[in-house]
Amino acid sequence: MMRCMTNPLFLFLAVWTTAVGLYAGGVYAGTFPAPGSALWLAVLLNVGGFSLGYLTWAAFRRFLPPAELTPSRARVLSPERIPRLLQLAGLMGLVALSLAVYRTSVIASHLRMSLRELLTEPGMLRVGFAFFVTAGVFETSWIVMLNSVTSSLFSIGFVLLGVFLHVDAGRRKYLYLGGFLLIALAIGLTSVSRYEATVNIVYMVFAYCLVRGARRRQGQRPVCSDAVETQDFASLHNTLTGTLQIRSRLPLPPVRILLPLAAVAVLFFIIDLLLHKSAEYGRPDRLQGFVYHLFWYLASPLAAFNELLTTFDGRYHLGQYTFFPFYKWLYRFHLVPETDISVFGEFVLIPYAANVYTYLRNFYEDFGMIGVVTAPYVLGLATSALRTRAAGYFPYLNLYLVLLVFILFSFYNFFLFSNQVYLQVLFGFLFFRRALHFQ
Repeated sequence: MMRCMTNPLFLFLAVWTTAVGLYAGGVYAGTFPAPGSALWLAVLLNVGGFSLGYLTWAAFRRFLPPAELTPSRARVLSPERIPRLLQLAGLMGLVALSLAVYRTSVIASHLRMSLRELLTEPGMLRVGFAFFVTAGVFETSWIVMLNSVTSSLFSIGFVLLGVFLHVDAGRRKYLYLGGFLLIALAIGLTSVSRYEATVNIVYMVFAYCLVRGARRRQGQRPVCSDAVETQDFASLHNTLTGTLQIRSRLPLPPVRILLPLAAVAVLFFIIDLLLHKSAEYGRPDRLQGFVYHLFWYLASPLAAFNELLTTFDGRYHLGQYTFFPFYKWLYRFHLVPETDISVFGEFVLIPYAANVYTYLRNFYEDFGMIGVVTAPYVLGLATSALRTRAAGYFPYLNLYLVLLVFILFSFYNFFLFSNQVYLQVLFGFLFFRRALHFQ
């Protein structure tokens, strides 16, 4: 099952099958308006494009010369060195938390409220945070830049933590796990947001699953395999390198995975209590409201995207949305004009408010249906190419997990909209060039 979680094709199909199934159920129940044919065409092009891209690389890989999975001069990321890197990443997390508190005080000042008054009004804090981000979307203030840098390094720490949870035989891993989770939850509560903390925890879970499944136990059958590949990822990787040796051990305690997932559940519950999300859907009690809120979280993006398709004015932006972080820097150098872009998306009533449109919105508004099929094809091709490299070299692992999270949230929004994600990938290749050879 863990190999399936980090298999891009399995993950992509599971995510979109779930989202489409729940959306179709909502349409059948009369919750959402009837979808147009353009929506089903976009979904088919999306699923078909990704699958074709993934299988294309898997099919042609056997005709290519074996690639070097780990650079020959790369130093080994030893289990003894990981704690020092985790301490640095944890320090970056504390700086990011301090910046989040400072940002909250700035918002309180603009709203002419005391910090204590604002913290007791989560709804007002959420609105103020949205205005703060929107107002500075084309700015490069020190707080925004420093927050992007520290947050990206903190995210790399979660990738390292996922590796450390598997390779460390002692109990100190739980100390790091608890510390990182507390910092992530504090940042999420300060911003009244679940998204960033959830993403970081997913990084850790994916990293743990990938490293743990990198070497299959002798005699164990593959749990999940690709349609074209006859060898699983771990077997192929070890055949090409013969160097990755991860210590075999008995099944690991479930607390290593259950604790992070429990932290996500707690964060969702606390945010729901603060913002009264479950009371917005007219359910008879809080429990049904909370369950319906989860349904809305998964199904409404497709309904919102359907509304976008029916009201689209036909003006394509030719990459401004898909490559917005790069467009923003071109604007800073006065090479392109400022564009009117909504960071959080326009709200539509379907019948309740929704402002996320799946990741297909960016591709469609930039390039139309050509973008809807081409971008997923490239994504499938890239993840298939990285899959055999990710367990041997940390920068590849970091990049691979970014793309897996992109896939996981593809039903929801466009994950690559922020500078932070690109900085995370860049810092992985600049400062964490380490081979993953664990004896």
